[in-house]
Amino acid sequence: MDLRRIRTISSGPQVRLAAIAGLLLAGLAVWAVVQGSAGQTKDYYLLATPESKTTTSSEKLRVGMPAPDFQLDDVNTGQPVSLSGLRGRPVWINFWATWCPACKVELPTMKQWYDRYKSKGLALVGVDMREDPDQVRAFTKSNGYDWLFVIDADVQVRERYDTIGIPNHVFVDAQGIVRAIEIGELKENSIEGYLAKIMGD
Repeated sequence: MDLRRIRTISSGPQVRLAAIAGLLLAGLAVWAVVQGSAGQTKDYYLLATPESKTTTSSEKLRVGMPAPDFQLDDVNTGQPVSLSGLRGRPVWINFWATWCPACKVELPTMKQWYDRYKSKGLALVGVDMREDPDQVRAFTKSNGYDWLFVIDADVQVRERYDTIGIPNHVFVDAQGIVRAIEIGELKENSIEGYLAKIMGD
């Protein structure tokens, strides 16, 4: 191996080109992930890279693994909401933001399904991406969204759930195990199947 060659490409235009190529490849990977089963692209909004990314590839969230615990304050009550505190109930986690058009499109459908299943114990937790709590509170109240809403101000939950964009959905059963993950805009014909995986009998 020519060490002089390594030093030559470690600076200058080549590095910039390599960085651009890396970004393009990452973009193509995300594009491939959010293709629908019929080849239709779903709306998905990439988030800025966190200041410190700690998740490694071996720790990526997968179906069948325990959902990482977290604790954040409810924007409406100020009370702490933790995943461990919801143990014993099926939990639907939605990563979103008020500025995300696809997120806002799917919220009314989410409300319909939540209204149908909340009496059976379903907990729905909306994890907002670093927005002002007053803004989130006003938006959710004005639209009649009555589930739990928390703010991931320091992106710790986002990192634990390996979330690179929104909307993103994670379905967790009553034992705290991830049973389904949906990246990109949630399709209504998929929701019933995802909920069936976590609701039990």
